[in-house]
Amino acid sequence: MNNLKDEFLEKYSRQIIIDEVGLEGQKKIHKASISIVGCGGLGTSAAQYLSMSGIGSLTLIDNDIISLSNLNRQTLFEEKDIGEKKSFVLANKIFNINSSADIKHVEEKISEKNISSYLQNSDIILDCTDNFESRLIINNFCHNKKKILISAALQNFEIQTFIFASWKNKKNPCYNCVFPDLTNNDETTGCDEMGIIASVAGIGGLFQANLALNYVLGLRQKFDEFILFDSISLDVKKISVKKNSDCKTCG
Repeated sequence: MNNLKDEFLEKYSRQIIIDEVGLEGQKKIHKASISIVGCGGLGTSAAQYLSMSGIGSLTLIDNDIISLSNLNRQTLFEEKDIGEKKSFVLANKIFNINSSADIKHVEEKISEKNISSYLQNSDIILDCTDNFESRLIINNFCHNKKKILISAALQNFEIQTFIFASWKNKKNPCYNCVFPDLTNNDETTGCDEMGIIASVAGIGGLFQANLALNYVLGLRQKFDEFILFDSISLDVKKISVKKNSDCKTCG
């Protein structure tokens, strides 16, 4: 038991010495349960750094398989992994980073019928998908089940991120408040059509992982800002967003 404690203290020593983290903060990180929906450019990066930070429970969800074009932006995947399921391969890679964590993988696409069974035990949900149908399903679930939702989207050199807690009070918006005209029939133009720089995908996932850690540690409790990052100018814009009283999800 002492050996396990010593290993824990040594592994996370660089975080524990930070005043805002400390031993109690590291224990909070270890107790946190996070689900990542989408194991692409965002999801792989977020999963890698959350596991390195010491998150104790990670569920990785994606029904897609690894292709050659994925390798330029989806970290941890290798040429030998082409043709394998993303969530399965990522789970194995993450286990090699943090074998003490509870790592689950789901080789299915999120739907209204199965989402509760996969996400009900997680405190925080990272939406790393690339289609509006999945995003709206995840948003509805997180609002109704009172889960923290951290969403991100990528386009060329730009990153959009938001942490949602629409159920906490009457002012916090949900994803549908930010994009009120979306329907489940709308489609997102993915990386194949828009293009994405490899580093931008990694930074987007890091933003999501960082927002999750900030929330777990109680360092940032602001749920009404839409964050835009331009990786060329390095400008960060924070746009205040109010709850839409006519929102179909949380209004």
